[in-house]
Amino acid sequence: MSFKVVSTCNIPFVVKNLGERFHALEEVEFANKPCLTENDIISNASDANAVVVGAEPYTRRVIDSLKSCRLIATPKMGYDNIDIAAATEAGICVSCVAAVSTEEVSDHTMALLLACARKVFKVDKAVRAGVWRSIHGPEMEEIWQGILPLRGQTLGLIGFGQIPRALVPKAKGFGLRVLVYDPYVPAEVTKDMGAETVGFDQLLQESDFVSVLCALTPENRHMLGAEQFKMMKPTAYLINTARGPLVDEKALYASLIAGEIAGAALDVIEVEPIVLDNPLLKLDNAIITGHSGHYSDRAIANIRHRPFEDVSRILSGEWPRGWVNPEVEAKYQAKWGNPFRKVM
Repeated sequence: MSFKVVSTCNIPFVVKNLGERFHALEEVEFANKPCLTENDIISNASDANAVVVGAEPYTRRVIDSLKSCRLIATPKMGYDNIDIAAATEAGICVSCVAAVSTEEVSDHTMALLLACARKVFKVDKAVRAGVWRSIHGPEMEEIWQGILPLRGQTLGLIGFGQIPRALVPKAKGFGLRVLVYDPYVPAEVTKDMGAETVGFDQLLQESDFVSVLCALTPENRHMLGAEQFKMMKPTAYLINTARGPLVDEKALYASLIAGEIAGAALDVIEVEPIVLDNPLLKLDNAIITGHSGHYSDRAIANIRHRPFEDVSRILSGEWPRGWVNPEVEAKYQAKWGNPFRKVM
């Protein structure tokens, strides 16, 4: 009996590591089957005992086809493309690389905030065009208008999971006041970290920088749209290092064009990779960093290794390290037996 692992993701360094390591194990059959659609996955992975997933859609329909599957593992922090409820009902464990890039994403968020506050990219562009400080007239003075010291300004955090909690001390180090909107986190938790819990509207109205750091769910898609941008200060910046669909991109573009907010820094967008005719690319007050916020040598090493580790743990009769749905335990045991008895 062999344990079949299918990678449907298209992340080369992850697939390469999986192939090298699983091919060394006689009891494991590994197949690399990059997929884009539900039908692709059903055709290529329906007989898998474990699957490694990228951004492809693991919907209820797909999960219902995985009759032999014990684990869906993703080398990402986010897993909004996986129907967790359907996986749990099917007795399938889901794992991710939660916390592996916490510092990296919080660093990247802070870097984008600083770039907005100091208008770094606008100044750099002006210098490359031959403008140097104020001796060249009004061009640079126009860019400098609105730059204020960070100390005393307000950062609003939408979501208060691991990444925003790592961001708080970094922001406080610059003297920023920190507001938090997260209906699932007690006010005492934010207070203990030196932040203040507020309502969603209050956060938008009072923040100089609005940072989106929550998970994407069907309920909060486009939680930031035309109505919300009108609530923000005209001098405020939006920073999104979470998930693109949390922001209504068309409404954001209209708001930036109209001057309703000062600018936006986006590590993520609604449809990735970005198409070159996306109008946001033409705006001087939009920074786009290509979903790179989680990158570092350390993080990439962990991302490369974690799916292999989680599949190996299931293979050895253990729970995955990055377990997303521990509530599946009883269903898993009923379907597959004691998880601490080796699979092979």
